[in-house]
Amino acid sequence: MVNWPGKMGKAKIGEWLWRFMAAVMLFAVGWSIWILYQIHPPALITNAAFEAAAKANAKQSAQGIISRAAAPDAPQQVQKGPPINADRLRFSESLSEKK
Repeated sequence: MVNWPGKMGKAKIGEWLWRFMAAVMLFAVGWSIWILYQIHPPALITNAAFEAAAKANAKQSAQGIISRAAAPDAPQQVQKGPPINADRLRFSESLSEKK
């Protein structure tokens, strides 16, 4: 019964199904490893970034006290109009109306 034609055809389909499943599983494992690698970068790069940030902060003159900015000598009083044109926001009566 091993050489019966009905059994051989089903065996080939089953074999390709399992090969496809193995390829999908291999892809899924590879993708998971890639995602984990992207989430947890190597410590060498991270430490170098922390050191660069520390050097940049050390170059700044940090006094630890927040003070107010110097007041201007004469306050500037500029009359500004509204930031938007209210006439342009109204609905028009027809689509062909242009202003």
